[in-house]
Amino acid sequence: MKFIISESFDNRPWLLLLPNWVHKKDYYVEATKEIRPFYIVPRKRYIYEPPKDFREAKKSDVHKKSSPFVSMWYVWGGTEIMNERLIRHFLQVGNQSECDLARSKSALRDLRRKKR
Repeated sequence: MKFIISESFDNRPWLLLLPNWVHKKDYYVEATKEIRPFYIVPRKRYIYEPPKDFREAKKSDVHKKSSPFVSMWYVWGGTEIMNERLIRHFLQVGNQSECDLARSKSALRDLRRKKR
């Protein structure tokens, strides 16, 4: 987070795939206090496949191909104007998407409540 908001990164756009709880962490809040990223939330949990022979074979395959956390995309277009363009584009193709969009952390909370 320090690198992508540093002056050397120079307000470049970024798209991060991170656990869904990162937006609540102090380091994320501090790193994004001067910008307003938005969030793309998959409707279905991503399944991550570990490299072949990475884990020992187990009798149960329940957790063989997944991570211990739910993921979502953290997006910053580099400027507020570019953010709005990206959001508009997403909303235009939104019916075809397998993800929801949240413009803010409070919108993330609203998405979670709607899914219950």
